[in-house]
Amino acid sequence: MGKSQLKQLKERLKSNGFTGQTNVKKKQQKRHPASTRADKDQLLQSIREEFNPFDIKTTRQKHGDILGRKVQGAVGKPGLSKQIGEENRRRTLKKELERKNKVGAVIDRRFGETDSTMTPEEKMLERFTRERQARSSRSSTLFNLEDDDLYDAGTLTHFGQSLSLDHDDFDSGNPVSANDDNSDLKRRSPVPNYTSDESDIEEPERKKSKNEVMKEIIAKSKMYKHERQKAKEEDLEAIESLDSELNDLQSLLFQTSASAQPGSVPEDAERDTEYDANVREMVFDRRAKPSDRTKTEEETAEENARRLKELEEQRLRRMEGELSEEEDDGRKTRLVPEADDLGDDFVYDDAAEFGFGKGLDESDSGDEMPGEKLEGSEMEGSEEEEVDITNEDIPSDDEQPIPNAQSAVMSVTKSKTKLSESRPQVDAGLAFTYNCPSSYKELQSIFGEHNIENQVVIVERILTLHHPSLNKDNKEKLMKFAPILLEHVVNLSDEPLQLNNESFNKLIQKIYDLAKAYPEPMAMAFREQLAKVRDRLQAAIVRDRDQPTDYPLPSDMLLFALIGVVFSTSDHFHLVVTPAMLLMGQHLTQFPVKTLGELAAGSLLARLFSKYQTLSRRYVPEAVNHINWSIWSCIKQSAIPEGFPLPSTVTKLAIEGDHHSISLRNLQLSDIMCDTPLTSLSTPAEIQLALSIVKSDFDSLKLFSSLWKGKDAYKEIFMPSLELLEILEMELRKSPTRAAALGPIAHAVNENANSLKNLIKMQTVNRKPLALQQHKPIPIPTYAPKFEVNYSVDKKSYDPNMRRQEISKLKAQVKKERKGALRELRKDNAFVAREKLAEKKKKDKEYHEMLARLERTVASQG
Repeated sequence: MGKSQLKQLKERLKSNGFTGQTNVKKKQQKRHPASTRADKDQLLQSIREEFNPFDIKTTRQKHGDILGRKVQGAVGKPGLSKQIGEENRRRTLKKELERKNKVGAVIDRRFGETDSTMTPEEKMLERFTRERQARSSRSSTLFNLEDDDLYDAGTLTHFGQSLSLDHDDFDSGNPVSANDDNSDLKRRSPVPNYTSDESDIEEPERKKSKNEVMKEIIAKSKMYKHERQKAKEEDLEAIESLDSELNDLQSLLFQTSASAQPGSVPEDAERDTEYDANVREMVFDRRAKPSDRTKTEEETAEENARRLKELEEQRLRRMEGELSEEEDDGRKTRLVPEADDLGDDFVYDDAAEFGFGKGLDESDSGDEMPGEKLEGSEMEGSEEEEVDITNEDIPSDDEQPIPNAQSAVMSVTKSKTKLSESRPQVDAGLAFTYNCPSSYKELQSIFGEHNIENQVVIVERILTLHHPSLNKDNKEKLMKFAPILLEHVVNLSDEPLQLNNESFNKLIQKIYDLAKAYPEPMAMAFREQLAKVRDRLQAAIVRDRDQPTDYPLPSDMLLFALIGVVFSTSDHFHLVVTPAMLLMGQHLTQFPVKTLGELAAGSLLARLFSKYQTLSRRYVPEAVNHINWSIWSCIKQSAIPEGFPLPSTVTKLAIEGDHHSISLRNLQLSDIMCDTPLTSLSTPAEIQLALSIVKSDFDSLKLFSSLWKGKDAYKEIFMPSLELLEILEMELRKSPTRAAALGPIAHAVNENANSLKNLIKMQTVNRKPLALQQHKPIPIPTYAPKFEVNYSVDKKSYDPNMRRQEISKLKAQVKKERKGALRELRKDNAFVAREKLAEKKKKDKEYHEMLARLERTVASQG
């Protein structure tokens, strides 16, 4: 059994001569004690380390014996390292922490203050010696700024420039004249001795005294003053010479006409006379007056509503015969009915007198009474957005189709609308105030038997009186009124006489404004109208062949066009536009076409699709298929090759005879009401409508071609259309009768065929067939181990690329240094935290001691 550590320690100390009897002489054992104090301390430290294993940390290796070689782990002393690091931080970091946020420290620059090897007596003796040497200098004193200070602080400077008087500021200016009487002002510089040897060194320039410097400054000041006086005298002489020649210059500038030759008239004489006359007339012009402040929307609405209420009160008083004299002052002179008058010559238009009943956008007239017109409201003639969705703009044969938003069944233009002189006048019996209707029956009762012009005025007055800024309940009232007005406009569009009316477009403008102000209720109202159209469309698709149907109607086409104007059609999904597009696509694909009106409805929907996709440019297959069916309906059955897919929902157009003299026209909403079958076209009007429909489809095809010409599938989209056009073109070329029957659209057929050919050719030039993706050859994996001849355990990497190996070494070194820096920062933070905590504890202890001392003092005094 081994000995304990205490016995081992005693034996070790005794063997080294630190304990036990030192005078015993043993021959068999010789001691070699340490001779000096340092050797003894070192020996004791080694003994401590040997018997204190906690101060030494050894990292054991996983394999201690590698190829017969003993491998020892790393040995370290964490306690000693921690102690050394703590001392270093106390010497550096603690000092910085104490000086933190402290300014104005006095730095002692006295001689020998920081030298710890000198005694205070030596420091004081050396300072006294230096002070006596400085005072004994012949040309320097304690307060001489040109000399170095007492403790070698350097020369005084200001903004990087020396404050000494060795260099004069006037040296860079004009030198003193050599003819100056003051000979002392000349620079006293040593005269070079040209006869002496070149190796001789010139004597340095003597420093001027303060008296000489001041004299030089005064002399230069006098010289500059003399130069300024001389320049001023020269300027005065030049001014006097110009003043003496002023009369001659004036005689040259202002020559009279009498001095000219007799009979000669200046060219600009008449122009000058006219100019002078205009200038004299401008004196009598009225000066401009400052205009009134621009009113806000709320102020304008309040003023318009108040004015309407006043006019209604005046109208009611006039009806009851209670018109006051003040109200009669500004009115026009008219015949007053006598007792025996029958009233046949008494005509009085009160609405025209007050400027009402003329519509929304009527421009100002000269005979309108001042102050009676509503300002800034919807009744004022201003630039507003006019929505015209009644007609379709289709170009003629010699014009290019206009692919913009103004060429379809809907168009949005901004212009100042003006009423034509032939427009019927508004009824003078209209009231100025109306309640906001909450149902369609109330709106019908308000409109009554009024024509559409009066209805526009009534709607304008309702919107003016119930502006949202006038009352908090007006917003809810208008939100209920907007769907009612939409229903009225949709029902009104089924009347053929109202489609081309300007007032009808103004009602549509009101729908547009209300939809922008209240989008949610208007969206639900449009969806309700679309639901009604869907029910009638599905009933028309499944009906019997001879059974009449109420679909399509002009109101249906108007609804689709109005949706494209009011809402955004470029969204991926829209609450109103998406259902409308689904209904339009269902009509083009499933609705059987048998009459001219049904064919015209399909053409209008195809044109609407082209306007819907102006921004988004999405592919709509239903519209292209309908155009292909329309082209197919013009081709005879005998001209179609075998195996060509034939549609079943379109009937052939029976167009016979020579129709070159027929001029094509634009499609209108009323055209969809034509119930003439496609197989019995006889009258010129029916032939004209059929050819106009086909021409509209050709224009739509050109619009779609321009919209989708950037798509990769352009060839697949328009190749069927090109084949049909080529068949139709070949038929027209071979058959003179067909060329005479379809003469008005022959140019459009050739133009569209050539355009599609060129675009398809351009699109297919850059198209390449699909191919497998190219990859680098994949090497066959080998499982043979890599053998290193001179393998070494100490070598970290066997990378053959030396540059990559060096980079790896640098990365490893950076990583190691970074970890070390982070470790040191964490230790520094921990040290700072400990010091702050110790300082806080110290302050708290002092504070509590002070309180205890005060308590003891108070207790002793009590």
